[in-house]
Amino acid sequence: MKEGRLTEPEQDSARFYVGWALQVDPNGKATREARETLGRALLAQAHLAIDRRDFAQAASLLAAAGDIAPESSVQFVQQLLIAARQEADIDAWDQLLKTAEERLRQDRLIEPADDSAKYYLSTLRSVNPGNAGLASALQDLGQRLVAKARQAISLGQYDAAHSWLDEAGSVGYPSAESSTALREAEAAAAQRHSLATVISASELTLVKSVKPVYPLRAERAKTEGWVELDFIVTESGDVKSVTVRAASPVGVFDSAAIAAFSQWRYRPVLEEGRPAARRCRIRIRFTLTG
Repeated sequence: MKEGRLTEPEQDSARFYVGWALQVDPNGKATREARETLGRALLAQAHLAIDRRDFAQAASLLAAAGDIAPESSVQFVQQLLIAARQEADIDAWDQLLKTAEERLRQDRLIEPADDSAKYYLSTLRSVNPGNAGLASALQDLGQRLVAKARQAISLGQYDAAHSWLDEAGSVGYPSAESSTALREAEAAAAQRHSLATVISASELTLVKSVKPVYPLRAERAKTEGWVELDFIVTESGDVKSVTVRAASPVGVFDSAAIAAFSQWRYRPVLEEGRPAARRCRIRIRFTLTG
C-alpha cells in the first residue's frame, strides 16, 4: 500500500495480500486493520479517478473495493461515479451540438466526413436522440442541404442536386421542400435531355408566322440566300433563343430572319402528355420574285 500498488500487479498487490490474509486469518487484528486501510485507499483513489474523469479506472477500483471496504462507503462512491458520468455525458452532448452548429455556420455540411455538421449531429442522435437542440439543428442542416440542391439545379448540375437531396434524406429531412426540389431536378434534367436533341421545324405544327422583310441592299443587288436558325420552342409555343447556325451569304439576311422568326409561334411539343421545351432548327430562304 505504501508503494501505491493497490491492485496491480494482480499477484503482487495490496489487494492480493489482503485477500490472502482474509482467507488465512479473517478475524486477526492486523488483517482487519489492513482491510480497513486498503478499503479507504481504494475509495480515495476511486474518488480521484472520478475527479479527473477516468471513469474506467474508478470503476475498476470500486470493483476491487467491493468486498474490502464497507458496503455503504462503496455505494456512496458508486453514486458519485454515476453522477459524474451523467454530467460528462451532458457536457459531451452539449459539445457535439455546439460543434455541429459551428460547422453549419462554416458551411461544412457534409465534409470532411468526420468533422462536419452531419457527422456531429448524427453522432449526437445516436447517443442522445432526445437532445433538446437536436431537432432544430437537423432542420437547419436539412434546409441548407436543399438550398445546395436548388443552387446546383440552377447551374445545371443535376447529379450534384440529387446528391445534396440524398444527403438531406439521410439526416431525416424528407420535407415537402425537399420533394419539390427533387421534382425540379428531375424535370430540369429531362428538359436538358430534350434540348440536347435538335429536331427539324418541319416536325412542329406552325400556329403563326411572320414574313421576313427583305433587306433593301440585298434586294437592290438582286441577292438571294438563306439563313439556318437554331431556336427553342417553349412550353407555351413561343420561339426563344434564336441564333444563326449558318447563312449564305454570311451576314446579309441574319437580322431580318431573326426579327421575323422571333414572332413565330408553334403548337407546344408534348412529352408524356405535358408541354415541353424543345430545341429546333429551320432554314429560311430569301428569294426575289418577279
